[in-house]
Amino acid sequence: MGVVSSKTSLANRHSTPTAAGFHRSWYPVCLASDLAAGAPLGRDFLGTRVVAYRDPASKAVVQSAWCPHLGADLSVGQIVEGRLRCPYHHWSFDPSGACAHIPTGDKIPTAARIFTYPSEEAWGLVWAFNGERPDFDVPRIPGADPSTIVYEAHERGAVPYDTWVAVSNGVDFQHLHTLHGLPAASMPEQLEVAGGGIEFRVESPYHLQHGRITGTNSFAQHLRLNGKDLFMLFSGTPIEEGSSRAHFVVGVPNGEDDRLPEVRAMVDRLTAEDAPVLRTIRFRRGLLTASDRHLARYFKYVEEFPCFLPPER
Repeated sequence: MGVVSSKTSLANRHSTPTAAGFHRSWYPVCLASDLAAGAPLGRDFLGTRVVAYRDPASKAVVQSAWCPHLGADLSVGQIVEGRLRCPYHHWSFDPSGACAHIPTGDKIPTAARIFTYPSEEAWGLVWAFNGERPDFDVPRIPGADPSTIVYEAHERGAVPYDTWVAVSNGVDFQHLHTLHGLPAASMPEQLEVAGGGIEFRVESPYHLQHGRITGTNSFAQHLRLNGKDLFMLFSGTPIEEGSSRAHFVVGVPNGEDDRLPEVRAMVDRLTAEDAPVLRTIRFRRGLLTASDRHLARYFKYVEEFPCFLPPER
């Protein structure tokens, strides 16, 4: 029985970082509020390290943190004249990743550049796509738009499991009842797999659950309970295989700001109940039954998901 690796498309094969890389997904790098103008921020990311900063137009930029000169960590450098300057020999790099200046006056080598990740700012988070160009859009929250809900983003910190393991909860409808004690929920007839994601909708006169998995690391849902709407997004970023950094977003319709604490409390409760299992699990695709059909489809989706290895590690 295979163990699905976070860095391979085959359930029964393990791969090294140099062989496959990590899934081509959008990953949160930091809270948008943590990225101040003129101040680079370093993060361990996908088995390597990146630096994030704001360009002169205040757009978030995410790049490899290793200087191609001698490998200094650019995140401990400075932003000077809109460029990222290495702390060691003051080589500076523009937002495209090209070396724009060497203080000695030496000719700039053509290979003197750092990898620049496609980046976006959404839901209070700065996101980077693991690839030369995005395969799909930044994760969305079903039934929500940034203009129609009030939301807040949080970073929960490092957790000892792969992102796709936690995301499997999004289509594990049994655990909502067995682990969280929620009333037995109906299961969708099918999952829609398209556009770099998985989507489903379960609705009755009494409740709504509209969920979406984007990539292999983000799960968002629109819930309606007792006639009240609430929105959640959970996303993880691999630090290395078997370790990730967790972020989440909670939201409510505009004008219902006073409900945000209760939604945050619900997320904290669900997370606390999941934590003892996720932190100790030796996750594998084991003996599945008919009730696990959506989990089985999700595992196949993860196994087939493309990977990417940035050129600078």
